[in-house]
Amino acid sequence: MFQYNSMNTTVITNIFRYVVAIAASLCMAASAMAQVGENAAREVIDRWTGGTLPVRVSLTLDKDSDGCDRGSCRVYGDSVVVTASSPTAACYSFYHWAKSQRAGICSWTGNRFVRPDSLDSAMVKVSTPYRDHQYFNVVTYGYTMPFWDEARWDREIDWMALHGIDMPLMLLAQEAVFREVFKDMGLSDAEIDAWEVGPAHLPWMRMGNLCGNSFDGPLGRHWHHDQIRLARHVMVRMTALDMKPICPAFGGFVPKALADHYDVALDTTGWDWMPSEYRNYRIRPDSPLFVEIGSRFVRKWEEYFGRGKYYLSDSFNEMDVPSDTALMARYGRAVYQSIHDANDEAVWVMQGWTLGYQRWQWGNGIFEALTRDVPRDRFYLLDMATDYNCCFWHNSFDWEYYHGFGGHPWVWSVIPNMGGKTAYTGVMEHYANGRIEAQNSPSKGNLTGFGMAPEGLENNEMIYELLCDAAYMGPTEAINLQQWLQDYVSCRYGEVVPMVEFYQGMLLSVYSSFFDHPQFGWQVRNNIVGRGSVAADSLFCLQVERLMACYKELDSSVMKMDKASASLLKADLIEIAAMYLSAKVEDVNMQIAKAVENGNKDEAHRLLARSEEILMDIDAILDHHPTHRLARWEEQAVSKASSSRERRRNAVNARRIVSVWYGNHTADEPVNDYSCRLWSGLIRDYYLPRMKGTWLQKIDGKPFDQIAFENAFVNKAPRLSKVKPVDEKKLISFLAEKVNGSRN
Repeated sequence: MFQYNSMNTTVITNIFRYVVAIAASLCMAASAMAQVGENAAREVIDRWTGGTLPVRVSLTLDKDSDGCDRGSCRVYGDSVVVTASSPTAACYSFYHWAKSQRAGICSWTGNRFVRPDSLDSAMVKVSTPYRDHQYFNVVTYGYTMPFWDEARWDREIDWMALHGIDMPLMLLAQEAVFREVFKDMGLSDAEIDAWEVGPAHLPWMRMGNLCGNSFDGPLGRHWHHDQIRLARHVMVRMTALDMKPICPAFGGFVPKALADHYDVALDTTGWDWMPSEYRNYRIRPDSPLFVEIGSRFVRKWEEYFGRGKYYLSDSFNEMDVPSDTALMARYGRAVYQSIHDANDEAVWVMQGWTLGYQRWQWGNGIFEALTRDVPRDRFYLLDMATDYNCCFWHNSFDWEYYHGFGGHPWVWSVIPNMGGKTAYTGVMEHYANGRIEAQNSPSKGNLTGFGMAPEGLENNEMIYELLCDAAYMGPTEAINLQQWLQDYVSCRYGEVVPMVEFYQGMLLSVYSSFFDHPQFGWQVRNNIVGRGSVAADSLFCLQVERLMACYKELDSSVMKMDKASASLLKADLIEIAAMYLSAKVEDVNMQIAKAVENGNKDEAHRLLARSEEILMDIDAILDHHPTHRLARWEEQAVSKASSSRERRRNAVNARRIVSVWYGNHTADEPVNDYSCRLWSGLIRDYYLPRMKGTWLQKIDGKPFDQIAFENAFVNKAPRLSKVKPVDEKKLISFLAEKVNGSRN
């Protein structure tokens, strides 16, 4: 029995002092972290608002019992006070308050913030039922972000914070880290160079679908150094905002030369339906090198960028999945062990696209085998494609089919875009309220997060704004889309009634249907005669015609608007007109086909000239768009180079990813014309001459080598031709004139 004496008193006193000192130290650390987070959130808000409002930010650093964020925003006098559980929640709380005041919007085509005339003193509260808000697809790093610089990344991180996103994929610089790992293991620079691809094709090298210099590799030392510098900057910014970046891990893919240095067997991987050049090499899970390479990578990654928690590894993306459950269990153990040995608190993250896309291979206990030996709290699934389940494949949801993914935590997510295509598509009702079914399903298992995994950004902006609002709605709260669209228009431009009516009409047209590859027929080499897959139906065309009939009202609105509002309205009208005119080109092309069939060459030539004229008009108006320009894309690519060789490589690689995909291709391949973007420059120098050459071959028998033309466009990367000029001051009337002139 403990007896009181002076020595015991001294011991107790010293223990108490020690505990107090530790507690004080922890409080100081928490206070310092809170201060960093408050400053980071305030800086994001100040950049968006232009410092027009005094905003105070305070962080409580405590979340709901399930780890979900919450926050509030209230006006005191002339100041706006934000209190939230995290820096990102603080940014979203302010953004939600600003939108409730119709004060503005943060978007890829531009930011708008107008200080409210009278500040509403009522408190606005937000909360989310999701612990994590995940963002990006692995291939976003190819179709959108391969050439981003620090400034562009900063804008995206601000966008993420204001939209409440706190779990982005952060995959920069992994090739630089792998290079160091393989160099330490004895491989030469030349052997690693032979494995590397160009910047825009890196996602598929990372997932084992391809490798090698046929895809514009190697990357070069400057690229690796720059990516490490950029990754450090991005990680610092994400950490300051208390985001939880998902970092790269090892999926088993290695340079072929590894087998020349070690007694190890390599499997050839890739897309089985593609030519042999689309191949990579994967080490087997039985080899001790699997865990060794993976652990080396995570340790080296953390040396550069700090300790992480979430690590992404995909070993079977769109490739044959072994049917041997014992083998799949070994893969699961190897991937998990390779991460755990380097960081015993880390969580293995896997993309779930393959579970729906190749369900016939995964559905026989293979997924369960892969994950059965991984602790439940150390595996995290991104169920990426609920919109495909619901609106395209029309099969059961993956979370139902796989019985809540065996109790592992998972993210409800969607893929609103493939390849960066710019045409409108998507079932808005699913993006607004599809989450409700999952939240209230007895089969949901451990639903933990909400996500968006587009392959291409800077398109269909309305969808992403809607999704981010949905992520902060309660499990049973439904969004009224008619009202939401009215609020969206008010935030984006101010009160512009014709835009409200137009968008509400789109709910019955392009935004009530979902296509995985929305592309116009004239954008696809062998489909210039027919229609593509864009739902530019008669209702869509009617709505555009009605909208453009209000061009005087729209023009008048632009004249009265602030610069930001006017810029956003013009950008959206350009997109709408470009889609409408693109559909009209399909109409004309069908008439050309009929004229050719009837042997009427004169009529065919007349119609071809008309088709060419419309495409040049589309190209001209898109040149006034903030993002839909090939010249901008190429400028980003070239700016990342340090030598003439790298500038040429980046320019070629930038063109390849948005056109034919593969170098010196000789036949049709499934990824040709995959990206199909309505971009100025790409239309006048790629789609139009290819379409015209093909038609002249059909009309006059004039030889035209499509493949040679495509390869020359990519591999020679000629300077873009001059764009047809359009007076910026008369842009809206020009749009209306072209729409009216194309009506049937």
